[in-house]
Amino acid sequence: MERSLWVVRDRITTARACDDLLADAAERGIRELVVQVRGRGDAYYRSSLEPRAEALEDPGFDPLDHLLRGGRAVGVRIHAWANVHFVWSSAAGALPRSPQHLVNAHPDWLLRPEGVRYLDPVGGSDWEGIYIDPAERRAALHTLAVFADIVERYPVEGLHYDYIRYPQATYASSPEDHRHVTALVTEAAARLRAKRDGLVISAAVFPDPEVARDRVLQRWPDWARDGLVDLLCPMAYRKDTREVARLLGSARAAAPATRMWGGLMGYANEPGLLREQVRAARDAGCEGAILFAYDPAATGLLDAFASA
Repeated sequence: MERSLWVVRDRITTARACDDLLADAAERGIRELVVQVRGRGDAYYRSSLEPRAEALEDPGFDPLDHLLRGGRAVGVRIHAWANVHFVWSSAAGALPRSPQHLVNAHPDWLLRPEGVRYLDPVGGSDWEGIYIDPAERRAALHTLAVFADIVERYPVEGLHYDYIRYPQATYASSPEDHRHVTALVTEAAARLRAKRDGLVISAAVFPDPEVARDRVLQRWPDWARDGLVDLLCPMAYRKDTREVARLLGSARAAAPATRMWGGLMGYANEPGLLREQVRAARDAGCEGAILFAYDPAATGLLDAFASA
């Protein structure tokens, strides 16, 4: 059974952190890492299209390049993880410092329910922060250019979509606005595959297809049916293993022919639960499991995940 880790951007801000990540994966036989390189409309790599991430202090350090070089040496494949429609958040309510960030440069591209200038970057009960409007064509073209730039300049194993959806259906003009999300997936598949044969296009999705469709206008079973994605990662983040099994079984039934990694949450100090849930993903018909999220201090969870 395949194993992978979601690696959040705060784990790749230094060369030492990247090297430790690769060692932790390789030592446990984990050969696929899904690494967040576009977290909030910014870049954890060299980009002329989006500003360098504020968390990167060394101006000469390119985390994605470092991981790709190191990964080749130890047999670990790197997927570039990009948050798509979710482009900014701040617990303090701050906006991006860079004037080039699309929140500052293109406020007219943002999702603005009820005429607000932008969603609160602090987040709320049903949104995480600032989103671009999936119906805004200029924002879509920019996003496509960012994806193509990564794939063209970096030999990544794949490109991984996250937050490729509305924050809630209530922020769309109509339920039919799902077409804007699917249009981006469709166009991205054509553009990225033209850039690179064999590129693995993947997506983190709501695991229940009906909830995904109705709550956030994410019609991922259609993407699978039409061959627009190569790999799905249904996020079955539940402590109840029976519910994990139900959700992953539902996801498997909705996309029976598409490669699937069951998305599992690593609950602190519960390696036994994680082993149980890896088995549930296998029994649901998933080809693999992917853990949210890599934590260098949680070696017990990493060991449990790798050995289950």
